[in-house]
Amino acid sequence: MSPAAATTDLLTAKRKDLLSLSNQKQSLELEVNAIISELTAPITITTDDANTTTTAPPIGIDTPLVDSEGYPRSDIDIYRARTLRKRFHEIKTDYKVLEGRIERGLLELTALRDASSDDNSSEANKLESMSLSNTNKVNEAEEIKARLAPKPKPKFDPITGKWVVKSWDGSVAGVENGVTRKFEDLTHSSEGALASIAVTAGSGRVESSGVNSSAAQQQQGSSTSSQQGSSSTTTEQRSTPTIQTIALTPFAVIDQVFPNSPSQEAGIQEGDLLLRFGTVTADNHSGFTSIKRAIVTELSLASANEASISIAVRRTTAMLGGVAEMIRTEMFDLRPRPWAGQGLLGCHLQEYNE
Repeated sequence: MSPAAATTDLLTAKRKDLLSLSNQKQSLELEVNAIISELTAPITITTDDANTTTTAPPIGIDTPLVDSEGYPRSDIDIYRARTLRKRFHEIKTDYKVLEGRIERGLLELTALRDASSDDNSSEANKLESMSLSNTNKVNEAEEIKARLAPKPKPKFDPITGKWVVKSWDGSVAGVENGVTRKFEDLTHSSEGALASIAVTAGSGRVESSGVNSSAAQQQQGSSTSSQQGSSSTTTEQRSTPTIQTIALTPFAVIDQVFPNSPSQEAGIQEGDLLLRFGTVTADNHSGFTSIKRAIVTELSLASANEASISIAVRRTTAMLGGVAEMIRTEMFDLRPRPWAGQGLLGCHLQEYNE
């Protein structure tokens, strides 16, 4: 057999192999799309009398399969959910292996084409067309891979004033003309949220509150709070939260915010991580005891002068049904004052270590 004939046979065999790999890839794509559709679709529940239906949250790709009390969700098929998730991860692994085999096959095909003689130019042209076709298929595989890859956390777009997410091709999703902009060109998303602190009057004991909050607010707004005394009533305006990027270390977590307290009226929520209280940060004080003493001093000065204290907190908000999280930093001006409860702020804090 002549070298030219041998090369032609190798080219034919390689082409069949690549076509087979391409068919396997398409089959995996169809299967993973079906799995994603089932995992992310809302669940419709029909009552026993079949007259009414309710909608439950979707199974989710990686969300917990238990309810808030730790019991398995009663509105889904747990075995089915675990099976689908297991198959989803298997497909991702198999897909990556197929991509490597297709890439190597294309390189081998190119080498065989270069080694073919001029007499086989027509066959080489056919193989080149197939190579381009497979290259397009590889590009499609890259797109699927990009769509399945974990997405970065949302960022705040200063142009539109909205929180946006990254599209699979690196553009900005969720805003007009986002396809013409790069997500990486946006400023980094702010991390953190509001924090509130309460101090027991006369005891020098710092209290603050913090429980994980699942519904952090993105909108800016103002609210008024009233303070009732024995002889007069005063009204103070809630400060407008501003989103900033602050490279501070959280040193306390708010685990309780009391109703109708100055902290609640200012917008502080349970679960907020305290980054700054006036001039007090984790960087300019050593140890939580030192921080508490400094906070007591800040509160005493502010209360005596009827002034407000600027605080910064970190807040985490669940998004997309728990699939993603948004972390941001919010700043508030909080005025310590007597109220119906203990302390001057009406919240409780505990030491926080990352």
